Amino acid sequence: MEGYVCYRADHPTGRARGGAVVLAKQDLAHYHLHTVTSSDTQLAAIMVETPLGEILVAAAYLPPNIPWNRAEFDSLADSRGTALHEALTPCSAQVLATGRPTHFPYNRQSTPSCIDFFIFKGIPNSVLSVREEYDLSSDHLPLLTTINTAAQRIPKKRRLVLPGSNIQRFKAELNSLINLNTQILSVEDVDAAVQTLLDQVHAAAANAAPAHIYSAPTSQRPRTFSPILEGLLALKKRLRREYVRTQDPTIDRIYRRIANRVRKELIISKRNATDTMLEEATADESSKFALWKLSSRYKRQAAPKFPVRLPDDTWARSPMDRAEAFACNLEERFKPFETASHARIQRVAQILEAPLQINRQKEPM
Repeated sequence: MEGYVCYRADHPTGRARGGAVVLAKQDLAHYHLHTVTSSDTQLAAIMVETPLGEILVAAAYLPPNIPWNRAEFDSLADSRGTALHEALTPCSAQVLATGRPTHFPYNRQSTPSCIDFFIFKGIPNSVLSVREEYDLSSDHLPLLTTINTAAQRIPKKRRLVLPGSNIQRFKAELNSLINLNTQILSVEDVDAAVQTLLDQVHAAAANAAPAHIYSAPTSQRPRTFSPILEGLLALKKRLRREYVRTQDPTIDRIYRRIANRVRKELIISKRNATDTMLEEATADESSKFALWKLSSRYKRQAAPKFPVRLPDDTWARSPMDRAEAFACNLEERFKPFETASHARIQRVAQILEAPLQINRQKEPM
């Protein structure tokens, strides 16, 4: 697939059976962890960088014809039935599923089952959602989960000279923007002058490039931090530039110390925001019932939803199929009772179809 990096865990026999795969976009900040390709387990895992921290994303396939026990899933965090519960409870992991079956056997005598699900740990329930996909026609119903957080992107390399750029116009624009009379008295003036020069070069490139090719970098949504954290971030950025320029180990030690301080301040800021949210949450309308919303999302598990059989003896997979099955069942179940005679039914129908006499008839003079 173009634009994606593929991490596969094929079955060791090389035949078209089993296997797991993880697809990641090329501009997604991630790295590969490990791959398991044994006869009873195929697993592919990557680590993705997000504002919530590093999230481990793994795809695992375990064939149902091999007996499983808890010991086999202490490291994989996966199982079924009672063994699944026994493996996940000690590590405080949770199951994310729709509650509906995901495997519909071709044999109509077999009962659909739920064998596709997600296991997560350390991620808030409020940022997770799961839904079914009905585009495929196999006996498995794919599940799609979404983590509502912005992933870290690998910045694209910017090119100054793009196809179709006007080089002569670029030179003229740059000559008109550059000011050679800039006064430099300190290290901060050097950094400011370098940044100004870079901005002028990019501005000249934007004016010289075709309008349909050049696109300015999109600015991220501004974040609000405390004044202490803003100062630490600015100091960290300045120390980083100074260390790149001088390679002084003393500056590197100070930079690492400030980076640790920034990390601790971010944790404190996040904790204070959570405490404030919990303190302001009430059970009445003043906070829009925030307390009930928070408690209802705490370790909420999907309720099991049993499979529905269609009139043609097949299983309902999509919501439209389930609605059609219920409609047919209600149509067969609820029918009018014909207890009256045929003549009385016709008489009642004539009365119902007759026009209504709203005004009283005028008496003859």
